[in-house]
Amino acid sequence: MEDERSYKLHGLGHLTNPFPNSVEDWQAEIWQDILKLHYGQITGKDIQDKYSNLYAISRLTVSTSNVLNRFKKLNEGKNWKEQIKPFNFFLVGFQAIEENDKAVKPLAPFTKDYQKIVYEPFIDYETGEVKEGSQYFKPLSRTILQYVEHLENKFDGERGVLKRRNIQADGLVYIGKEANSIEDQPLDIVGAQVFVNEEEIKQKILALTPEEAREFGIKHRSTLKRMKDRVKRDSKMNLDTKEVKKLVNEY
Repeated sequence: MEDERSYKLHGLGHLTNPFPNSVEDWQAEIWQDILKLHYGQITGKDIQDKYSNLYAISRLTVSTSNVLNRFKKLNEGKNWKEQIKPFNFFLVGFQAIEENDKAVKPLAPFTKDYQKIVYEPFIDYETGEVKEGSQYFKPLSRTILQYVEHLENKFDGERGVLKRRNIQADGLVYIGKEANSIEDQPLDIVGAQVFVNEEEIKQKILALTPEEAREFGIKHRSTLKRMKDRVKRDSKMNLDTKEVKKLVNEY
């Protein structure tokens, strides 16, 4: 349809609106600049100049126990009223720098003026310390340029209509339904929640030869024997032992 505008939030859905008093489809502004950059109408420096004073800010809701557990240290020693609780929501900034070899992770109370938190004191949710300064926040220009440079690994080709890659599965891993939860991403929760097929691991342990076990880092025959005995004896398997973890990681 003529003049139809359709600017999706694909790849930008984790961000809050960076523009004050902007139109509803604020993502259109960013997508237009990405297209201009692609077609050589503007440069990366133009992107930096335009967006370097804006920052990547996300709204986060404590909607799962996984997210709440990230604030266990911050809640420690505080009364219930002062704690971060289920279904609270707030704003988070993306890590920009490290201090004492630890990433600084800005956490601030919710406000509709999202960019305002960059210029006010915030809590480093990793340490509980109060900090202040725009240097702790990731510039939106960097987020946009990283997005442009990010390869589309699911498809073949570099431009135009890409074709899906052909893949061949060599195994199955069971993952939780929240594996791609956007809410987890600003908190640097790495990797999906993985559920191991316990019965399959048991059968592989029983079939292991001492030579194969050594390849997986299980050096002693006595260790392998104990593992096999536990599999035969116990209906429930302990997946947290060092030896079992080696096998799970290999499979």
